Amino acid sequence: MHFIGIFASNVVFQDIRRHVMRMLKRNDLEFININASNIENMRNITFETIVLSNQINMSTPQKDFVNQICNHCKYVIINSDICTGTQIIPDKMVNCITYGLNQKSTITISSIQNDKAIIYLQRNIKNIEENEIEMGEVSINLKEYEQVSIEDLLAIFSIYFIYKQEND
Repeated sequence: MHFIGIFASNVVFQDIRRHVMRMLKRNDLEFININASNIENMRNITFETIVLSNQINMSTPQKDFVNQICNHCKYVIINSDICTGTQIIPDKMVNCITYGLNQKSTITISSIQNDKAIIYLQRNIKNIEENEIEMGEVSINLKEYEQVSIEDLLAIFSIYFIYKQEND
């Protein structure tokens, strides 16, 4: 089982989870919404991936705990438009993937038209199976993602690139 912890509002969490599950069709992914009120309940969960989709407003002990969580996971995905993540970037080597509308993000949007967008992977990354995902573009139909913000769409594709299997 792959545990994916997402720091997001309930609505954003549900959107990300629903779209990732629709795209990947995997039964071995478990999504958990993490926030200031439930962070203490996460002590016994070993997350494989943490997604920081919003600014973390927590006390210092809670931020220290988030840092501990990130130190034990394989991937940290950060919305670089909202949070720098510098307070919680793990001390050890983890795969840190950034997404956002800025030029330095690992995953960004290179073009948006009426009902089409192009997601751009700017650097090679390794997926969960240690296969290299080469930089490149993916064209998507925005009508499939109605009511989803561009930032949340990038979070969805960040998770997708990591957990996509070769037959997807």
